[in-house]
Amino acid sequence: MCGGRDLGGRFPKEGGAARGPLCEALRVSEYRRDRTTGEWVLVAPERKRRPHVRFSGHASTGDGRALDPECPFCPGNENMLTDILLESPLDGSLGWRTRVVANKYPMVSSGASKAPAFEGAPDRIAGGGYHEVIIETARHNADLSALAVEEVEDVIRTYLRRYADLMKRPNVKAVIVFRNHGRRAGASLGHPHSQIVATGMVPPRLSASAAWARRHYENHRQCVVCEEVQRELESGLRVVEETDNFLIVVPFAAAGPFEQRIYPRRHQACFSELAELEIRELAGALKRALQHLNAVLDDPPYNFVIESGTADSAGSRYRHWDIRIVPAIQHLGGFELGAGLPVNSSCPEDDAEELRSVRF
Repeated sequence: MCGGRDLGGRFPKEGGAARGPLCEALRVSEYRRDRTTGEWVLVAPERKRRPHVRFSGHASTGDGRALDPECPFCPGNENMLTDILLESPLDGSLGWRTRVVANKYPMVSSGASKAPAFEGAPDRIAGGGYHEVIIETARHNADLSALAVEEVEDVIRTYLRRYADLMKRPNVKAVIVFRNHGRRAGASLGHPHSQIVATGMVPPRLSASAAWARRHYENHRQCVVCEEVQRELESGLRVVEETDNFLIVVPFAAAGPFEQRIYPRRHQACFSELAELEIRELAGALKRALQHLNAVLDDPPYNFVIESGTADSAGSRYRHWDIRIVPAIQHLGGFELGAGLPVNSSCPEDDAEELRSVRF
């Protein structure tokens, strides 16, 4: 049940629904379209046979110290920070659980939004917006996947507070929450942190996926993600874990090895529509998804992003937010650059089988 409609039994079975190394046995490539966004990828499992294609390895950059005197995110080093925007309730001797600060080197800035428009240049827009850092814990040597569930819940609550505040501001069109883990994934500091960027324009990927979802709803009167959630539950081939309110899957058209998505099973257009009783459950699901990834790839670099709606999509019947977790273990090659088509050297069904086989 998703979005108030029972979709049971309406989707064709996939490959007999037998679990196992499907793509590995066939050794075939195929183009797959992400049914939730319309984006295409090329699944090419034969590429996995190349030497050294499997990547793993300790992306965490901490040196084991709980406090680092040179880290701007550690307690006691507040003089290295810009403005402290928010702190969670006190937490023992370390003083706080999560902390939000303005990014010292922002992608966008509130000052740019006040700049005059570029006259006669419709392809130029001032880079206005807000860029903040969410420090996930006071402990320098911690990792999000190793925090207690209640600590991950604190992080998600901080995400929600900043998301809601930024989305209400004038001229903000979209808010993106993301996390870079490991230098290869773009992290410049080892202290556990996420980031949040509010933009004065709708980013192209959000615009394209919204248009795709809107067309699907107009044609079928059903949220495309709600359909995909039901399809994945019926198939079971790519399900990593399901809870009462969330589904963790390797997407049918995963753009790279071991990509995962966390979908709310209840229809929710925006991240801010997360119910109070669902926050702890999401914290556990996110923690376990990262733990599965760490167990299989030995703490790989990764990015995750909360793919939510835009400022005008709250309450929409066709939008549906998710969390996308993408290991940074593939290099962009010339074909991908020229074709604009991701090539996944791993089979999504096999990746899901390996991830769900992990036992803690």
